[in-house]
Amino acid sequence: MAKSPRHLLPRVFLFCLFGFAIHLWVLLGALIFGHPFVPSQAYVSSHDLIAKSVAIPVGCLMLFFCCRKFAKDFQSPSLSTKTFLVSGFGVLVVPLIFGVFARAIVLTAYPLWLAAVAGGDTQLEFSIRDITGSSMRCPHMVSLADMPMMTGTLCDVPEAVRRTLYPGMKVLLTGRGTVNGLFAARIDVAPNGPVMLGEGWLR
Repeated sequence: MAKSPRHLLPRVFLFCLFGFAIHLWVLLGALIFGHPFVPSQAYVSSHDLIAKSVAIPVGCLMLFFCCRKFAKDFQSPSLSTKTFLVSGFGVLVVPLIFGVFARAIVLTAYPLWLAAVAGGDTQLEFSIRDITGSSMRCPHMVSLADMPMMTGTLCDVPEAVRRTLYPGMKVLLTGRGTVNGLFAARIDVAPNGPVMLGEGWLR
C-alpha cells in the first residue's frame, strides 16, 4: 500500500535536514583546513533570486513553527520567565538564521559538489570586501565581496600581503574547481605574486 504524503513528509524533512547538515560541515571543514570554498561572483549574482525564493519560504516555515511553540508555551499555566524569553528569542532569531543558511546552501550546493567531483585547476577573479578582522581559527582574515554565509573568507593571508589589499580591489584565486566556484588554495596579488593560503608564507 502506498504511503500517504502525511507519513512521507517527516522522512523528507529528515532527509533534507541531513543533507543540509552534511553540506554545512563540508563548508566549515574546507574553511578550517585552509581551502575555503568560494562560489564565483557570476554564479552568486545569477542565482541569488532563486536562492532568496527558497530562503524566504524556509524562513516563513520556521517562523510558523516558532510562533506555534511560543503560543503553546504562553498558554501553559507553569510558564517560566526563562521559557518565555527563549521562545520569544526563537521567534525573532531562528527564522532569520534558517533563511540565511538556506540561501547559502542554494548558492553553494551545486558549485561545491561539482568542484569536488569534477573540478580541475581553476582561476577566478573576486573583489575584496574587507581586510580587517582576525580570530583564533581564522587569523589574518581577508573577506571577499558579495559572498553567501560561510564562504568568501580567506584565512592565514600573510600580513605583508594584506597591507597591499584594499576594499574593492580585484584579486585572483586559484584552486580546485570550475567556473562556478573553487576551493581556494592560492591568491594572486600583483606585484607580490602567488600566496599559498593556510600556510602563511609567500612563494
